[in-house]
Amino acid sequence: MNVSARSAQDGAHPQGNVDDGATLKAAGAWLGQFARTLKTSRLYDAKNPTVVKFRDDLALSARKVLAEYGALTFEFRSDDVLFDEMSLYPARSRDDNLALPFYRDGVRSLTLQPGVEPREIDALLDAVLQVTGQNPGDDDLVTLLWEAQLNHVLIDYVPGEGDVGGGAAQAAESGPMLPWPTNGIDDSDEASQIASGEEPAAGSNADRATRSDDWSTSDLTEEIEAGFEELDALSQTERERFLRDYYAEHAVPTVTSMLAVAHAFLAAGVYAEDRAEMGRFLPRVLKLSVAAGAWLEAREALALLRSCGATDWSAETFAQEQLQPISVAQTVERVDARDGASVQEFIAFARELGEPAADWLNLVLAESQNRHVRLAAAEAIADLCRSQPDRLAPWLSDPRWFVVRNVVHILGWIGGNGIVGMLQTVVRHPDVRVRQEVVAALAKVDSKLARPLLVRMLEGADTRMFCMVLHQLSSNRDAQSARLLMTYMMDEAFEARPQEEKHAIYSTLSSVGGDEIVPELEAEMHKGNWFARSQDSHRAAVARCLARLGTPLSRMVLERGAQSKRAPVRKACEDALTGINGRE
Repeated sequence: MNVSARSAQDGAHPQGNVDDGATLKAAGAWLGQFARTLKTSRLYDAKNPTVVKFRDDLALSARKVLAEYGALTFEFRSDDVLFDEMSLYPARSRDDNLALPFYRDGVRSLTLQPGVEPREIDALLDAVLQVTGQNPGDDDLVTLLWEAQLNHVLIDYVPGEGDVGGGAAQAAESGPMLPWPTNGIDDSDEASQIASGEEPAAGSNADRATRSDDWSTSDLTEEIEAGFEELDALSQTERERFLRDYYAEHAVPTVTSMLAVAHAFLAAGVYAEDRAEMGRFLPRVLKLSVAAGAWLEAREALALLRSCGATDWSAETFAQEQLQPISVAQTVERVDARDGASVQEFIAFARELGEPAADWLNLVLAESQNRHVRLAAAEAIADLCRSQPDRLAPWLSDPRWFVVRNVVHILGWIGGNGIVGMLQTVVRHPDVRVRQEVVAALAKVDSKLARPLLVRMLEGADTRMFCMVLHQLSSNRDAQSARLLMTYMMDEAFEARPQEEKHAIYSTLSSVGGDEIVPELEAEMHKGNWFARSQDSHRAAVARCLARLGTPLSRMVLERGAQSKRAPVRKACEDALTGINGRE
């Protein structure tokens, strides 16, 4: 490492390489990242994945910034870090003073050169951590950086008196390190006075042993007075800064402070009994965090609680406590009033709590008025209950229709044949919106299991429900479904059905049917008297059904109908065959 020493009086400091605001901004960003890495390294062990990632990112950022902007020089004052005379990191409190360890140990500037290695950044971090830790040792920051041999790190520091002019070596050869003060009286004059029998002058060496004020302070008086004047001038601004820092420090939430203390306690190498004691304390922190809507702190408290291995606490008990109406109302009020980030923090905490949180989330889903909260809660419930969808069964009997609809919607997300039994209990739900959601959820079930439920839902269904069920039935060919639809088509009341239902029957019939319904379709196409024009549209739709079946038998029927002497039948078959030929 290259180190340049200078005196405190020369006033020279390295010049920055700032040519525009971009360099200053990049230097400030990297310095802030350096400060955050220091704080993280103080909180966790050196091998913690978070610390390792922070250090790697810091080294990578340093190489990138230096490669783009060149060498960066940071200057240190007692309470600020400067870059080209611009403040980058002013001290916000006594504990948050990045510049102090550098300034205290005499470092006045530090320059990072392009090509700096991750090892050098790590060594710089370790040196600052050592001199600011609880056991700093005997070495100062300059010594630690010198021993680390950092080739791409330059520092400019103020040397001690022993480093200037070789004064220490000369004093060792000639006598005491500090000469005794004389108050301006020469020893040779005193010796001549004694030899001539005269009394020594006042203030001479003869009475020096009995004096306690031998040091001359005349030269220092002006400096002391100037120091007092400076302190008096700065007192107002420093008082304001102190109060500002004091209030900022006390503005930190109580649960955050408690979690910091718990982290420090558990990281201090405690015994099993201490962990058990902490495990009895942390549930209170968890409850306070949830009550305040501090979801990040609640998640951290939950992780600490589990790391302590507490035996008299369980997630099930905690989740049951949150099901009280007043607790649910408070949770919904806090979640609905926050932004999207807070909602995600709440959902992340509920996921960390595990399956016991499913009922809690269902209550939040039922009470929330925020669409984003409801969507996020439903997705979390689906993930928590995916392996055990039966946990949602009790909610299907809730008297509130929208709660049942939400649960059915979640079951549709989960899917699988395991949800058929639960859906069967609500196929006759009095609210049509619930039944529509059941039809959508059955799409995620095996068709053989879903078909009986869908057929049941056709009874008494309105037009929209009728069409939705037929759309689900059209996914696979099924002879039974085709026979049912033929029954609808040949019923006398078919003509009175709405046009949408007729179209759904035609379309579904061509999707689920096969050769087993071709004779009935041929008979239906020829049904009616010769002059009944009202049957023409029905006859054309039946011909199109035969065309969509696409079997040799259905094609043969159409070709035979194209030779019919009845003009309506002949035209319907010809149009259907034209459509087949066009698709081919």
